[in-house]
This record gives sequence, C-alpha cells and structure tokens, in this order.
Amino acid sequence: MNKYYVSALLCILTLLIVAGNAAIITTADDANISAEQIEYADNTLTITSGSETIRLDRSNIKNISFTAQKRTKEEFTTDSADLAEIMPKAMAMLASYPDAQSLLVTEEGNYQHRKDGTNLSRYRCVTYLAQDESLWEAQVSLSFDPNRETIRILHARSYSPDGTVHTLSPDQIKISKGTSGSVYFDQYQDLSFTIPEATVGGLIDYCYEVEEFNPFDRNLFQGRFYFQGSQPVGESILRVSVPHEKTLHYITSNIASGSNEPEKAEAVDSIIYTWKFLDLPPVISEPYMPAYRNIVPAVYYSLHKNFTYVHDKLRPMFEKRFQLTDMVKEKVDELTEGAANVHEKIARLYQFCQKEIRYISIKGNLASNQVGHPAEETLKNRYGDCTDKGMLLATMLKHIGVEAYPVGVRTNDSGRAVRDIAIFDDNHCITEVHLDGRIFYLDSTATDYRYPYFRSDNHEAVADNTMLGTLKPVPLPPPEDNAVHITRKITLSADGTTRIDFESTQNGSSEASFRGSARTLKAEEYEKQIREQVAALTADYVLELATHTDPLDFNTQFKAQSVYTLNRFATKSGRYMIFAIPFFEMSFPEVSLEKRRYNIEYNTSRLRTDQVEIKIPADFGVKYLPPALRIQSPYVEFEVIYDQQGDNINIKRKLAFPRRIVPVADYQTYKQDLEKIAHASKQKIFLEEKAAEGVEP
Repeated sequence: MNKYYVSALLCILTLLIVAGNAAIITTADDANISAEQIEYADNTLTITSGSETIRLDRSNIKNISFTAQKRTKEEFTTDSADLAEIMPKAMAMLASYPDAQSLLVTEEGNYQHRKDGTNLSRYRCVTYLAQDESLWEAQVSLSFDPNRETIRILHARSYSPDGTVHTLSPDQIKISKGTSGSVYFDQYQDLSFTIPEATVGGLIDYCYEVEEFNPFDRNLFQGRFYFQGSQPVGESILRVSVPHEKTLHYITSNIASGSNEPEKAEAVDSIIYTWKFLDLPPVISEPYMPAYRNIVPAVYYSLHKNFTYVHDKLRPMFEKRFQLTDMVKEKVDELTEGAANVHEKIARLYQFCQKEIRYISIKGNLASNQVGHPAEETLKNRYGDCTDKGMLLATMLKHIGVEAYPVGVRTNDSGRAVRDIAIFDDNHCITEVHLDGRIFYLDSTATDYRYPYFRSDNHEAVADNTMLGTLKPVPLPPPEDNAVHITRKITLSADGTTRIDFESTQNGSSEASFRGSARTLKAEEYEKQIREQVAALTADYVLELATHTDPLDFNTQFKAQSVYTLNRFATKSGRYMIFAIPFFEMSFPEVSLEKRRYNIEYNTSRLRTDQVEIKIPADFGVKYLPPALRIQSPYVEFEVIYDQQGDNINIKRKLAFPRRIVPVADYQTYKQDLEKIAHASKQKIFLEEKAAEGVEP
C-alpha cells in the first residue's frame, strides 16, 4: 500500500511496559529475544521470556518489534521465523479474495518524535504475491534527502511456498540521484533494490528505518497514514510517539465512531498512540470516484492544533521574497503600458507569468519548499515552480495597486486538504487576488487559461494564505465559466447527403483544453485529427475546412470551425429518410454502475449548449421529431427542444452540471436523469417524401 510521508517520522524503538507475548527485541549484536513482558526503569529494560529474566542496558537495544509473535529461540534467530506464521494468514485472506493480485498481509508504521526534535521512523510490510502481475512489488524504491535524513534497510527477503527464505544482501542496494522529471530538481536521492527470488504463491517482506537528523524545524512534527488501498489488507498498524511534555494533535477520517480513538501507552519518556485495523477489503475503482484519501481510513497528526505557529514561522520568509524591486517594477511598467483598465493590466501580467516563466521546480529547504524564491530571482531566471510563479504574479500585481498573495492549495483531484490541524498538506500554489471588494484566484502554471479563468483542479480547494493567516474556500465557478457552445448548420439532400457547417467556442477549462490540444498540433495534424473523427461516421465524406483561431492569442476567445459533407449519410427506406445528428449522442460512464459505494466527483462545474439548424429537402416533410425534455435537479439541468419552421428544423439543447460532487445518497436519481438525457440524445428525426401532385401517398 502506498503511504504518504512527511519529513517528520518516527520509529518503533520506544520503551514501555507491556505484557502478553508483546514483542521481539533485537540487541545491538543482532541477537533476537522473544519477550512476553517488558519493563523499563533506570535506562534498563527487564525482559521476561518464559521462565527467564533478562536485563539489558538501553544502549544495547537495537529494535523492538510489536508485531512479531512468540517463537522458540531457534526459530527467532533466523529473524524470519514469523513468515512461517504469516503464510497461513495469507492463505486465509486468499480464500476470501481469490481474484486479488496481491495481499498486504501485515504492515506496521512507527513514527517517533524525540526530545531533541529529531525524528525516527520504521516501516515494515509483508505482502503475498497471488498473481504474476504482482511481481513488480518486489521492486522497491525509497526517496530520502541525504542532507537531512539517513535511510537504512533492516531486512528485505522473500519466502517461497516451500518455506525457503531468500535474503537481500547489502551489495544489491543501489543509491542514485532522484529522477522525478525533467522539470523537477531537488536534493533527494533514491534507494532501490529488488527483493530476491520473489515468486507467485510466496511472500515478500521488507523493513526500513529513516532517521531525520536535521529537520527543517525541530518544533514541527506532522504526518499522515492510510490504512486501505487497492489490495486487501489483513493487518495495518500505526504507532506515533511524542515526548511527555509535547501534545500530539490528531484527526481521523473515514473511521467509524468508536474506532477513531487510539490506544495510549505510557513509556518512560514518551506517550505512544496506536491505531490498528484488521481485515480491510480492497477499494474497488468506480468512474469519477473521489481520491483515495477521501474514502479510506486515515490518521493525520501534528504537534500544532492550528496554523498559528506554521504561519508565524513562514510569514517572514514570504515577506522577504515578496519584495517589489526596481527590476520587477520596470517589467510591470513595460507589460502594462497602454492597458485600458486594471483588468487588462492583470491579464497581461497573468499571461506573462503563464507563458514567459518556464515551469522548473528547484527545492532544497523549508523556504523553497513552502515559500519559493524571491520574485526578482524568478523574473531574472525566467523559470520557477507553482510557488515561484504565484509569488511573482502577486508581487507584480502589487505594483499596479492590486492586493494579491501566493496561497497554498491541495488540488481537488488529490483529495480534500486537512485544515483541522496544522500539517503541510498542499500540493500546489496559486494567487489570491483582492479587488473591488471581492476575492478571486489565478493560476500561473496553467499556460492555456485566458484571464480570468484558472485551473479546474483548484476549484473548491481551501486556500492557505500564510501572509494573512487565513483559510478560504476557492469558489466553484458557475457552469457558464466552463462552457462549450456548439452550432451546426446542416443541409440535407434528397439522397441523404449531409453537409455540416460546424463551429464551437469555449471558455474556462474547456477552452484551455482545446487551446492546449491545438497548440501541440501542426495545421496538417489538426486536419488529420478532424478527418479521423469524420471518417468514423462514414468512409464516404469530403472535408472542406478544418481550422481554428490562434491558440496563442489570449486576447480573443478560442474558436474551432469545420465544414464537411457526408455522402448519402441519412438512411433512406422507401419514402422515408431517417436522420441522426452527427456527434450529438451523449454518454455518461459515471452512471454505468447499478449502485455506487462512493460519491461522484468532477473537477468542476460545466456547461454545453448545442444549437442545430437543419434545412430539409424541399420534397420532404417532417414525419417525426423527438419530444422536448426538461430535467431540473441540484446536480443537472437539461433542456432540449425541437421546432419546425417550414423547411427548417431548429434544435436547442442545454446541459449544465452546477455542482462538482454528487453524493451516493442521490446517485439513483442522478443516474435516472442522465440515462434519460443519454436516451434523448440518440433520438432520430424521420422525414417523409411528399407525394407528387395528383399522386396518392
């Protein structure tokens, strides 16, 4: 199961009083002792193992495992004897989930914040490989910052169906510079290895430890842990420990009442919080489902209940970088010269930061991670990441008298941001603009958005404004701000030949999507794309025009046009002609399931309008037009109207989705509405040939 970790981590090596086959102790010389009871006092651990009592100095203790079970000394000295006991658990899980690719039989995450402000973590997982597709899980890659962390593999091994154990040797571990993409540069390195002899029907087991010896701030300690994923989970345990004098704040999500409170244990110098979950089924994917963090059991923790300390820590860093220097002023004056009003000025600055500042991310410390680089530095370099771009745009707007700030958000496709306690939970930065008594947002990383539109995955996020110390929801725009407007003028001939003059205009996210696609295609490539779409209707066609406005011209709305003829397209049967409007049919995969477990979540609201004008042949009349349909609900607004005026049929259709999220409780009604809309879009027009004068029909 994938875990998301922050810099602040802890380990399992916490000394406490426990009883009842509680733990396995690993000594400094790698010997292992099965402990039924542990007591700690005066830096000495007293271990009861059967009738034997053993006392160890604290410095002699390398590790304590709370998941291992009692076993004989001979078994335990192999350091893998518990795998023989885990295998039957895997077989029991496989009986319940026979189609699973793999089973996460047991995992344990341990996080410790020390008195000196450093942090230690230890994570172990044992996975059963049920199918060939799961063999990739034997390839493990771990990222770490060598300037702040050390990472150590405690063990990595496979357990074959015949009981043979194959252990990774140290020389099979590789450390390389992290490669997260051509535009991302940081100090992280990757530690990677392949667990030897992994095989279907066997187990893989690895455990690693991370020590953060040089944290960004010794008063910051925060993290998150998720207990469920795409594979069945037998046992998942989280332990978090902090010194007695510090308070751990935590929240849980998707955990039933009564199960969200951890077990607390008093240790000699810390308090240990433990959450444990058993027998978790896999998450079954659904179309347009929420992000995993929105649906699986999760724990978030921090030393800080609110953002006061974090904001106070970061605010001076923001102010230092939020400087309106002469270089920045001169560039703003150059870009805004001759602008008619403040909105045109904002649009020019927005476009400059979008298009002229390349997206390159360089991270190295808390300041660059959370605050970015000074505005002048980003302007001078002509590159930066979302934080740098957000800072630069806000600083440039300051020079034209517009109040603006870089703000952190978690994009809505990544799940809801945690704002109930103070953790770094943002994955993106945008710009918050205060103008004429209202607040709106811009995103300089979105190179195809025309002012005042911004990326749809920011919609309904919660903006963290460090400089003002505020948390504000980013509003969901009305559907009209993310619209596609289509017009079709269609001429039908008596033989069924159909000529179509098509035009579309867009705004918001739809416009950005069209611009981005058009920008990457040469004219001949765009024409080829249109040809392929038309050819899907019929092989007998003529394409007369396939063009669009300049995608790099942000002063005008993007428009696409095409003209094509479909020879003998409409079906003729005797005196009747049956006509289906090309590309008029709609489908909605999000309502394909009979029932859903999870909400439907879109990125944003949206609108589509269709206006169709059909000129029918003079010697044909209308036999049948589909009926009008109107649907009005909180989640969908729809209307289609067919109207005949002489030889013309006019069709108006509007489909709007005003909300981003459809709750499971309203799924059945929503499903029925979209199925009605889909059915209406498939309706055909029937024409009848007029009888010749003096001839009976």
